[in-house]
Amino acid sequence: MAQQATQVQNLTIEQEAWDLFEVGSNEEVLYLAKNNPSNHYLQHLSFLAFFEVSGKSINPSPKGISVLSPMVEALVNFGMGKDKEAAKQVSLYFNSGNSPICYAIVNLALKIYFRSENFAEAKSILSAYKKKYNDTTFIKEEITSTYHLRKYEEVIKLFRENIKLLNDVEMHKMVGMSLLFLDRHKEANVIFENIPGKLQLPSFEEKKSSYSLVFSKISNLESRVSELTARELEDMGFAYLFHGEYEKAEKTFLSLTSKLKSSLCNV
Repeated sequence: MAQQATQVQNLTIEQEAWDLFEVGSNEEVLYLAKNNPSNHYLQHLSFLAFFEVSGKSINPSPKGISVLSPMVEALVNFGMGKDKEAAKQVSLYFNSGNSPICYAIVNLALKIYFRSENFAEAKSILSAYKKKYNDTTFIKEEITSTYHLRKYEEVIKLFRENIKLLNDVEMHKMVGMSLLFLDRHKEANVIFENIPGKLQLPSFEEKKSSYSLVFSKISNLESRVSELTARELEDMGFAYLFHGEYEKAEKTFLSLTSKLKSSLCNV
């Protein structure tokens, strides 16, 4: 009887801690974990909560087994730069079928999936999050993962459905490139000419001319592409674009997106 009462109490504490974590009350989660050192679930949740508060991991990571164990292991591997291993643990967590999700869990999962380039998995958990919460919190991440999966029609659909939320240069570039790959060049040109923050952009021909110098040096840029800055990659991508090298333009913009993805999910 006493054992059953303890189990009920622990479940109550765990649910309370999760509810606090779900709304971002991480300091209170840490307090509950400190006062219940033998509860593995609370120790694991406090490990995730501490990362939310500080951006750092507790060392060493908590022991024991709970439903949160895969996310703890994922965060440990992520901190050590073992992106593929971290992604495997995230997938294990979400594929278990009974793992709770909330903003913080999904945000961490997306950081890991984006850095490991697991875009199909990222899109899958975004679908689960949208189904549960029915909001557009991660719309930029959804469009980015969809673009990397080359689902260009869906990119355009998502953009149109959420256009008021997407006054963003990178989003417009992805939509423009999606239109190009669907051979909808006129629509793409409209998107590129109306990139946020750029007023009265030149015509396509004027743009082509302005990137001629960059294009003339394209071989040199290609030889040191891994060393290029984000600005140089952008210039290279547009040089390809306005000279009809659409596949090379896409590849370059994908590289640029990877370089800039730290702006997504606070990676």
